[in-house]
Amino acid sequence: MRNAISAIDRYYKLSKQSKDLIIHEFEEVRMKKGEVLIHENIRSPYLYFIEEGAVKNHYIDEKGNKKVVWFGFEGNICFSMNSYIDMNYIHETTELLEDSLFYRVKINHVKALFKDHCDWANWGRCFMESVFINTIHELDEFKSLATKEKYMKLIENNQNVKERAPLKDIASYLGVSPVTISRLRKELGFQENKDF
Repeated sequence: MRNAISAIDRYYKLSKQSKDLIIHEFEEVRMKKGEVLIHENIRSPYLYFIEEGAVKNHYIDEKGNKKVVWFGFEGNICFSMNSYIDMNYIHETTELLEDSLFYRVKINHVKALFKDHCDWANWGRCFMESVFINTIHELDEFKSLATKEKYMKLIENNQNVKERAPLKDIASYLGVSPVTISRLRKELGFQENKDF
């Protein structure tokens, strides 16, 4: 449970007693590579803490292509934004890139903690601020960069992407073809990912 606890600690330092309020509610979930953790247009009632494994978030564009928007690894939290803040227009799917182990907890339980415990309310605020800031920063930072610079920023910020995400998903995330990413990797002297 070390990675799940580090995910909690990343956003706001809670006492052991406060952390126990969520840890006692954790359910273990194991799933296989290729399975869908959170389905598009279905309100998932859970927060998922990634203990082992990797996921991607994607949506289907108007031409029917998968567009990857996020990669998650150990110590990250997956959730349906639609469920977390009660909205209807985010249409993303969370799919497993590897066999994975999660600890999940009901969003309603977490929101009850926000209501009843000041430290958990602070955790929730810091968590959503971080999600928002990271999204805006990434969008803003990527706007003016060339493909090579985008790729370098992506793997600089998360080595797991370079080593564990398929090239086709990295290419989708960056809005280029897999051939472009393969060429960049060769140029940079990286090993080819077997999941081209």
